[in-house]
Amino acid sequence: MAMNKDRKIIIGIGITISFILLIISISLYFDYRHDIRKESRLNPEDLENLSVEEIISLMEQRRATEVKFHSYHLLPFIAFVGLFIGILVYYILSDKLIQKEHSLKNNAKIILNFLKPEERKVIETLLEKGGSVQQYELSHLPSLNKVKTHRILLNLEQKGIIHKEKLGKINKIVLNKELYDVLK
Repeated sequence: MAMNKDRKIIIGIGITISFILLIISISLYFDYRHDIRKESRLNPEDLENLSVEEIISLMEQRRATEVKFHSYHLLPFIAFVGLFIGILVYYILSDKLIQKEHSLKNNAKIILNFLKPEERKVIETLLEKGGSVQQYELSHLPSLNKVKTHRILLNLEQKGIIHKEKLGKINKIVLNKELYDVLK
């Protein structure tokens, strides 16, 4: 669920920034068009004294000297397009990643259903304790004693679900890292 919340935040920020860039590019374009119109306007008082040929030549001179649309005016629009495409790709890929993670969790839970209830209880305790616990803590679980715990741990170790680490006279039981990452 944390990834889903982060995903929504990232997408929201990305969409906001992309639309800000779009608004900036639109305003730059309209400023450019306004400048062109402003410079191409003729003063009505000047028109009264000019002939048609002089008006045409004056218009041609103004068009030759009018403000050019520079490529840097397109930068915000290009940034908008790139950011929008990036957000779209991120949304699609993160959706697939969430589905894959969900599938892995379901598969891991199905696999845990094949374990005996006592083995499942040990795995659940390991998950609650962050993936590792000392062996004597497991023997204090309800319906377990030292001998039963030892046998269960041997079975789980043979299946590759856990491994033991010696800490002097005490054994530390550690859940397989990949399994822990999927189940947590």
